[in-house]
Amino acid sequence: MYKTFFAFLFLFVCLVGFTPIAAQAAESAGSTTVSSTTLTPAEIEAKVRAAFADTPVMIEIARCESKFRQFTDAGNVFYGGAGGGMVGIFQFYESIHKATAATLGYDLATVDGNIAYAKHLYKEQGVTPWQSCVPATPVTDANTQKRIELMKQIISLLQQLLAMKLAEQ
Repeated sequence: MYKTFFAFLFLFVCLVGFTPIAAQAAESAGSTTVSSTTLTPAEIEAKVRAAFADTPVMIEIARCESKFRQFTDAGNVFYGGAGGGMVGIFQFYESIHKATAATLGYDLATVDGNIAYAKHLYKEQGVTPWQSCVPATPVTDANTQKRIELMKQIISLLQQLLAMKLAEQ
């Protein structure tokens, strides 16, 4: 029985590995260097599109803020903005947002943490934190645009019906 238990424990440790634990420790220690498994801007764009499929404006904000970059070509976390104080895909001012994000369990230096905090901040404040990157015209996906056009047609038909009803009286 003990042999089976230790065999399963050994197998579990081998499958899970120690690398994620070491990576989490490095991230929590504030490391700005990432492993060789950094994502490309195209891969990050796909993650942003999936996370914000229902909020296309946030996809455009990520494009404007960082061109979907979380990492530099050297594999370090991407910092930009005035004085290099803004971090990641959504370019959060680290001095303002890092503590709040950490309290919520998000690490702005990671792709998933940056996206998750952006979702949180969007729910709390809308696009206000990214005013310089908000498109002048509303961004909608094709399905939403079709719905808008259909609603316009329905409104037009209802207006015509009302006019006909009023003309009968």
